[in-house]
Amino acid sequence: MKKRILLLLVSFFAMTAMWASLVDAYQIYVTAAANGKTNATAVLTLNMKNREAIATWNCTVALPAGVTYVDGSVAIVDGRYPEGYNANLTATVNADGTVKFACEGAEGVALTGTDGAVATFTVQIAGTVAPDDYNVVVKAGSLLEEPNNDTHTDGKDREFKWTIEQGEDPGVKGDLNGDGKVDIADGVAVLNIMAAGGYDPKADLNADQKVDIADFVAVLNIMAAAGGQ
Repeated sequence: MKKRILLLLVSFFAMTAMWASLVDAYQIYVTAAANGKTNATAVLTLNMKNREAIATWNCTVALPAGVTYVDGSVAIVDGRYPEGYNANLTATVNADGTVKFACEGAEGVALTGTDGAVATFTVQIAGTVAPDDYNVVVKAGSLLEEPNNDTHTDGKDREFKWTIEQGEDPGVKGDLNGDGKVDIADGVAVLNIMAAGGYDPKADLNADQKVDIADFVAVLNIMAAAGGQ
């Protein structure tokens, strides 16, 4: 009787270990090369772990309060995408502030490797965020296996503890060149950022995670309110 119970326990723990190993074999998780800073942008990396070749993947990322996705910033990391994959990588901000990332490649082409970076994206950290450790959480990671089309959905929330530090004081709102005043030179700076297709949180005066004509108008309004200094 004792021997039978022991065998049952051994079998139970063996099956549990096998299941845990299978679950952990397919996952998407976040890392960061550096701590974040308030009043600044930071780059986070999406990584994928897979036992078999993967054709497509998607996941949802929950960011800490006060940390927002910068529109259009998602980009593939070339190392794992073979020639001809032709990645269609998208990012959609949901109503609850989470961000859904999805990547689909050409039919019959799979990602190389079994663990490593697949994409990066940029976030904006507000000045109101208190310096501390925060969790960036990847939810509902889903990986479609190639070529048999098996879908592996990660049943775990993958948490990454990320430290956010105190950043620099942003200074006078609209003062992009740091001369202590807002004038036409700052408006020109906004136009230059727009022309280059770049992003600077100091130029994003309406905090919509992009630099456009609305920010240029905001600089003019600040100048007008200050008496055209």
